[in-house]
Amino acid sequence: MNEEPHNPELERLQEFIALRKQVNLGTDAETEKRIQENPHPTDEEILIGAFREMIDPQVRDALFEFYHKGYNTECSGFCGKYGEIQSIDGYFEIDENTKRKIEALGGKILKGKDFGIPYQSEQYTYVTFKPTTASLKEMKKKWNEIANILPEKAELVQPSISGGGETFRKRFAPERTDIEKSMLQRRLAMTNQFSPEMQKEMQERLLGLSN
Repeated sequence: MNEEPHNPELERLQEFIALRKQVNLGTDAETEKRIQENPHPTDEEILIGAFREMIDPQVRDALFEFYHKGYNTECSGFCGKYGEIQSIDGYFEIDENTKRKIEALGGKILKGKDFGIPYQSEQYTYVTFKPTTASLKEMKKKWNEIANILPEKAELVQPSISGGGETFRKRFAPERTDIEKSMLQRRLAMTNQFSPEMQKEMQERLLGLSN
């Protein structure tokens, strides 16, 4: 019986698949424990649209640092078919000087068109890197290095407008209609990003919250 040839790259990718699964199970358990013990989100968690425990551990500290510095994030953590890419992305811009510093660390600054999403807003940015090994320690170190070199932005951070963030706020902070209104206003300001039907629905929701 012939043995399959040794494929180091496939084995490496399988390690990322296994690690992503392990992390997902861990965050699920952490989130369940958090909801049982303290289901009340902090102001930061309300803006981000997730409990801290819901965020992958390797990117958790960096994501909050992004927010502290004024970067409106939407998604984070494992990316790519095998989970072999790390990403923090959202509606923010990275200046050229900072871009060069991130690239010097092995990271990349990408836009939707780089992923075959040409219609995505040019304001939407992906900060990514490819870890050499499936090591949370390595990933966390890299994310912290990237977060540390980000300059602070003058503008105030805005609430996440992702569907997941909206669902989170409706469940755990329904009284924060100010955040809901701000999120809807941000969405409506993004022309050509939503269908006319969805825009009408958002306008009606915003009107209802304002009454």
